[in-house]
Amino acid sequence: MTDPALTQQARTRLRRIEGQVRGIQRMLDRMDEEPAAEAQLQERVQALLADGKSQAQIARTLEIGRRRVSDIADGRDSPEGEPCDSLLTQVLAVRAAVEQVGLIIMELHLQCCILDGVPIGEEKLRELRASLRHWSNLSPG
Repeated sequence: MTDPALTQQARTRLRRIEGQVRGIQRMLDRMDEEPAAEAQLQERVQALLADGKSQAQIARTLEIGRRRVSDIADGRDSPEGEPCDSLLTQVLAVRAAVEQVGLIIMELHLQCCILDGVPIGEEKLRELRASLRHWSNLSPG
């Protein structure tokens, strides 16, 4: 029998990863945008801010990230697109998140496939989880 909390935790993390990957795709799309389109977007955001719209409302309306709206509002958004180091940072974040999901799935595998029916105390289960996390930190990646 699997732990429903673990499967829910894996689903939640996977949804976050989906969002992160979509964010990377948007960053790449921005790199391909023409400067005129970027300037138009910045003007649209500024106009909506002047109309009293919240940054969250603007993000939903324009289908862009809240962070991007915030950057434009604060004058930090530049028309030349996202720097490559930001893209790489996001890719590394996705990779780390996928590794965490892998640990959860490994724990589920241990519970329902390997230890199924084997009596194990809560303390030993905690030690096993800690060992998995430790091994994950040592693994190249």
